[in-house]
Amino acid sequence: MRGPHIRNPKSLWDILAVLLAYVLLEYLVLQITGELLIRQELVVVGIAVIVWVIWASLRILDRSF
Repeated sequence: MRGPHIRNPKSLWDILAVLLAYVLLEYLVLQITGELLIRQELVVVGIAVIVWVIWASLRILDRSF
């Protein structure tokens, strides 16, 4: 099994793997500490992940046509 391709996503599985890793990371960090500063940083990382998911989805769709 290969790891997800971050720079060159090839399938929906790459996107799902990145989203799963982000959700797991966020859950673990919030279980360890629930400080406001950490929550704000996770929001910024979450926005970056959402932007990457949109970019990756458009890139995969662009290749399929």
